[in-house]
Amino acid sequence: MRDYRQEFSDFTPTIYLDCAYQGPFPRVTIARIRQAIELKCHPERLEESDYFDRPEQVRTRLAGLVGAGPSEIALTNSATQGLGIVASGLGFEEGDEVVLSSSNFPSNLFSWLHLRRLGVRVHVVRPECGQVRVEDVAAAMTPRTRVLALDWVSYTTGARIDLRALGELAHRRGSLFVVDGSQGVGAIEINLHDLPVDVLAAAAYKWLLGPYGAGFVYLAENVHDRLDLNVVNWLSVEGSDDFDALPMDQFTLPKHARVFDVPETANFLNLHALDASLEFIEQVGVRTVNAHCTHLLDRLAKELTRLGYTVTRATDPGFQSTILGFHSGSLEATTALHRKLRASNVAVSLRQGMVRVSPYLYNGDADIDRLLEVVRP
Repeated sequence: MRDYRQEFSDFTPTIYLDCAYQGPFPRVTIARIRQAIELKCHPERLEESDYFDRPEQVRTRLAGLVGAGPSEIALTNSATQGLGIVASGLGFEEGDEVVLSSSNFPSNLFSWLHLRRLGVRVHVVRPECGQVRVEDVAAAMTPRTRVLALDWVSYTTGARIDLRALGELAHRRGSLFVVDGSQGVGAIEINLHDLPVDVLAAAAYKWLLGPYGAGFVYLAENVHDRLDLNVVNWLSVEGSDDFDALPMDQFTLPKHARVFDVPETANFLNLHALDASLEFIEQVGVRTVNAHCTHLLDRLAKELTRLGYTVTRATDPGFQSTILGFHSGSLEATTALHRKLRASNVAVSLRQGMVRVSPYLYNGDADIDRLLEVVRP
């Protein structure tokens, strides 16, 4: 495989194995940001296309990445906002129900737990051995369940859920299937048109290598009309780009997901960066990213197991992702191990009693060897 290390900054002396925490900018993205800053320094060079064309270009790239149509993609500032569009727009009533997992990332927890103030019942499934099981979710659902909200890839263990099985379960029960894809999109191939997923939200600052404060949400076409629009983004109004003839008597919103775009969609600083990173991922290919990370994590899991550590189910066929969690028996021992790794300039995360490792294209076998050298008893 091509050596991609030169496409990123030099992290020396640190070995950076923490893409699930922050995906670093490729060099091409840094160059594009500098161009955007130059535009802000010299606004006389700004063209209308920087406001009106760039969002559509990014939207189209995101749609291609996840197997959706551009009309199904709304640009957001976070996964939280994408989930909030559904949580605040479905018109929940007292007695309605939502099912989620205790392993969800906080954005996919609190967006739904907040509905309890309206009398909504939120059932929290607690995964067995860190894995969300279809039978446990099914047992928690009732005829009043309107939403099943889960994370595609666990931000702690790295275990991936079965989107097809869980989505089909949700649809059989008459529920929407809402997914946080932040820890998978960009690192695992996905075709949303081939899956029973109604909503998928993602932050851009992890595996999309984008800026903080950027993200998107996929809203399947059958979902658009079910959501109330709380805030009108003027850029999404038809004819709003003609300041001399604004449709003030009666305006029309397109039947596209972009009506849910975050206000100030044309944030050209963020969009220039995200556009460049998405183009980089397109050129490399998600399959290449996944194959490289899988190779490194398979090696790591095998050696960790041999050394006596416990690895998560993210190594099992069907559950694999580009994240691996492992622990050393007790919380104290695992916390001490994490401190040792950080002190040895090996950047990994500690999540819910597990050391979390998440490599990318800039990592190689030597980086895995270094981690193993540090954790070897």
